[in-house]
Amino acid sequence: MIPGPTSLSLAFSVSGSDRRRWHLAQRRGGGGSAIASTSASSGSASTSKGDREARPDDETYVVEFEPSDVLDGRRFDAQAFASSNCWGRRPFLMREAFDPDLLLDVGRENGDCDGEEPIRAWPSWGEVVAMASDDESESRIISQNNIAVPGDHASFDVRWGQLSEKDVDSWLSKGSDASDDEDERRETLVVNDVDRFYPPLADWMRDVFRFIPNWRLDDGQVSLAEIGGGIGPHVDNYDVFLIQTSGTRTWQVGRRKMTAAEERDATMEGLDVRVLDGWDADRGGGREMEEWTVNPGDLLYLPPRVAHCGTARSGDCATLSVGCRAPSVSDLVSKLAESLSSSMEDSALRRYTDDDLLKGVDIVDNAPGELTSDAKERAKHLVIDSMTSLISDDEWWDEFFGRYVTEQKRARNNYPIPLEDWVDDCGGSGENQPDEWEDAQSIVQSVLAGGSVLYQAEGITFAYSSVRSKIHKGRCSHRFYVDGEMWHSESQSPGAKQNDMAHIFQLVSNHRRIDCGILLDRNDIGKHESTQQLAPEAVQFLEELVSAGVLYGSDE
Repeated sequence: MIPGPTSLSLAFSVSGSDRRRWHLAQRRGGGGSAIASTSASSGSASTSKGDREARPDDETYVVEFEPSDVLDGRRFDAQAFASSNCWGRRPFLMREAFDPDLLLDVGRENGDCDGEEPIRAWPSWGEVVAMASDDESESRIISQNNIAVPGDHASFDVRWGQLSEKDVDSWLSKGSDASDDEDERRETLVVNDVDRFYPPLADWMRDVFRFIPNWRLDDGQVSLAEIGGGIGPHVDNYDVFLIQTSGTRTWQVGRRKMTAAEERDATMEGLDVRVLDGWDADRGGGREMEEWTVNPGDLLYLPPRVAHCGTARSGDCATLSVGCRAPSVSDLVSKLAESLSSSMEDSALRRYTDDDLLKGVDIVDNAPGELTSDAKERAKHLVIDSMTSLISDDEWWDEFFGRYVTEQKRARNNYPIPLEDWVDDCGGSGENQPDEWEDAQSIVQSVLAGGSVLYQAEGITFAYSSVRSKIHKGRCSHRFYVDGEMWHSESQSPGAKQNDMAHIFQLVSNHRRIDCGILLDRNDIGKHESTQQLAPEAVQFLEELVSAGVLYGSDE
């Protein structure tokens, strides 16, 4: 195995009875209440509207599911969603997909609960506002300044950055359905990376959307809006699940996918946000969109390129958006060019040559200013041949793609934090931090002994893959990717018995919470044959991840 990364970052190595309470207290400088994810069993659903077989694939009508049994706060599951055949094709609306009473504890925010509280997965209005005031958060306020004029979508503006104390007070007061503000200005607060600041949401997202590959799942974004608030009609380039966590919102959803050219022609100029023009004209015709009002617990899925517009209908409107990453050709080519600029591969270092430049040239009557067809063809084939050589190399492409899709897509200030930096910032072990949390070796040994567990750092992408080795014929190279870095190990061909490291790569990638049972009790795979303990190289791998901060310890 090659050495691990030197520039990864965060180990929230915590002690105490609840990693979530500690994590929130550290992030927001306060006490914070206990919060946790809700584990759910599979529910069932039946189709109530739309004959899916009779409709063409390019029509994006909304498939609506009727309520059915809710188990442990959740009726939505992969099986119900897959049966709709909506992924990537058409919108999907499920009423009462989740139980907001189980997943959102409003009483905690209002101070109505005494003692230790049940753990919840969705952050409250006040907690989202608090996150938006953190200098590490990515938040913005989007305002529509003239809602009294129907169809006036030209009055949007956006203000980026953390909330001021005045903003916090204002937004805390907005979170009420009883708001009677008559101002024609309506605001929406949008906060990204909420799952990074709020571990229970990260747990819940991994549990509910486990059918989506890690590298495709983006952050949990929460939008808070006062009555009439919204961000205008627009198009997204990725799949998104919109879950109403509190209040009500009306969604207007286009009935077909919009091309990039159509979006470009319809996008209003001079705004800091992408807003489509002519939306209300389409609505008036009644042919281009459907309209749905969603309540707490409802879920709306939208595939890429379907235009939509959401408007808050109550003063406590909160919507959780779970998006799915979808790199474009432009994204991949830009990253490819960046990778090639520092590559030492022969294919990347090839240069333009023209050994026959002087053959048949008229020295007296030549034309030095001409770009000849021959020169253009030579340059074209230089690029095509070199790129083809690189991307046809399965090992090279695997590493390029693995590093790229696990990189952080947002600017974050030193996140995740290496364990050494974290310990230094905390001043070593203190009242709530025992000595064994100060070094990676002790943390991993505690996990293997069953005294604690490991968690993936929130907001970090983990992945693994296998590819046949081009250097060692008949062998397979196993790769582990996290935060743009790679570890690898080799074994016999894919059909041979799986080696220790390949299995550990899979376990760490597939499980957000990792305990000794996961590491040691899987048919003896991943354990040293003589000691029945985790193989030394696997222990070292875990220690490297903890040191880098992409895994952190918890004593639950």
